[in-house]
This record gives sequence, structure tokens and C-alpha cells, in this order.
Amino acid sequence: METPVYVFTGLLESGKTTLIHEVVEEEDFLEPGTTVLVQCEEGENEFDEDFLKKFSIVLVRAEDPEALSEMFWKRIERDYSPAQVLIEYNGMWDLEKLFNENVPQDWYAGGVYSTVNAETAEIYMNNMRKTFMEPLKASNLIIFNRCDEDIDRMKFRRAIKVLNPQAQLAFERKDGKMFENEMDVMPFDYSGQTVDIDDMDYGLWYLDAMEHPEHYMGKEIIFTAKYCASEESGADYFIPGRHVMTCCEEDIQFLGFICYLDDETERRFGHEDWVKVRVRFDYKEHEMYGYDEGPVLTLISIEPSKQPQQELVTFS
Repeated sequence: METPVYVFTGLLESGKTTLIHEVVEEEDFLEPGTTVLVQCEEGENEFDEDFLKKFSIVLVRAEDPEALSEMFWKRIERDYSPAQVLIEYNGMWDLEKLFNENVPQDWYAGGVYSTVNAETAEIYMNNMRKTFMEPLKASNLIIFNRCDEDIDRMKFRRAIKVLNPQAQLAFERKDGKMFENEMDVMPFDYSGQTVDIDDMDYGLWYLDAMEHPEHYMGKEIIFTAKYCASEESGADYFIPGRHVMTCCEEDIQFLGFICYLDDETERRFGHEDWVKVRVRFDYKEHEMYGYDEGPVLTLISIEPSKQPQQELVTFS
């Protein structure tokens, strides 16, 4: 029988324990049977005996990452035969190492949920960016709690979305009420048939094209990018894109959309040449997206271009 594993991660005092209380108390979240809750750090809030008994939860503690060994998980499986496993994970530990060969084969990731204390988020973002962003890479849902009206929600949203485009973000006020979902206000005009993207706005356009392709369907998009040539001989496509710092200097990655060539003469550019392109935007299934839907471009025109004054795109 397959066993779902739900991971709750975030830095100390970010609200992980509170979130676990809330989701456990939701109707139909837990399957009938024993739930094992693995606690990897103790915060200001605790799980009292009444709560654990009410929901048939067994609390198991792990004091360091090395404790989460193959033997540790096998012992849990043997002793409790859990219907599900919840992990209150230490946000300073490497999340990638959690789901490895140590976990039983019939266990699977049911979801990764991250909490962020909005009162300290700006400090972490500015001074410990990698530490702050690391737990958010694999999260399905990220909740910023204790938000006031002045928090720059768009800044955090953009920074996280380029690192983890599939994550859902929610912002919770200090009184526990959620901010309503708001649309990004783009610094460029996409109301017409042609959309001209300034160099500094490439990252914002990339995110918006992923999340709101309806803004650009069938339109012509103009932007400056690096020419990323295909390794396939005679390929009829390339990828125009930019290098983006998603978390820190160690996490720079190239972000672009596949673009098809209509004309043999347009293959005169070399790999990583700077170009200015005019493309037609579409959104459809493609192998680049694991045969899910995503942006697919068709080249209209291309010309040489100078390197932008700021070569690296950031989302600060």
C-alpha cells in the first residue's frame, strides 16, 4: 500500500507547527489509520497530547539530518504501518536529501508546504538569500504569514516564481485573513498586437508568459536575448533567452522559450550571440514541457544586438 508523505518546511519560527495543526484539522485531509509526525525541530508552539490522541498521531523526533537514515524510516514503517507521514522539516537542512533511496519504495511525496514569516522575510532575502530560498525550491504551496499592508508581495512573488514556477503563493494577514489574489501590474503594455519588452523587463515578461499566456496569444513579441543554438544538426529551432539569478550566484540558469525558424537564412547566428527577435507567441503542448502546454514561439525576424547594460536578470 502506498503511503503519502507531506513535508512542512521553512525557517525557525516561520509557522510550520501552526500550519500542521490547521491542515490536520481540515476534513478529509488525513486517511483513516495512524499518522506519524516526524519533528525535526522544536519551535515556540508544540503538539499537545490531546491533539495527538484526537487525530491518532504518533510523534517521532529527529535531531539531525543523519538521523533520517534508511533504518529510521524502516523502523517507522515496521512499528506503525502509517496511513500517512507528516514531516516538520528543519528549513536549514537540505530538502533534496530527504527523498532519496532511504525512504521506502512505496512512499511518495504527497506535497511540500513552506511557511515564511513575513516580518523577517526581507532581512533573510537581503542577507541570507540562498538560505531563505532553498526550502522554497520544491514547494507546492508557500504561505507568507504575519503580513502587514506594506509588504511588497509582488517582489517576493516574482523572486519565488522564477525559482519555482509551479508553486502556489498565499499571503496571510496578521489577523489570519488572506490577501485576495492580485494580478501583477506589468511595466510594459501588452494590450496591443505588438509587445515590446525592455531589457530590464525580460524576467517579468517570462514569468507572466508562463502564468498568463492569454496576455500574448497570437501577438508579436520583441525582445533582446542570447541565441541558444540547438545541438541537433539542422534543427529548425533555437531558444532565445537570458541568464537569470534565481537564488544566488550558484543558481544562475538560462530561461527562454523554444522558437521555430521559418527561413534557412536565419541560421547565421552562433551560440550565445546577442540578438533582437520579433516572434509570434503561441501556447500549446510540447516535449520541452513534458508534453504539457507551454509557450512556443515562431520567429518573424532576427537581427544582431548589443549586450544589455545589465546582462544578468534578477528579481530583487
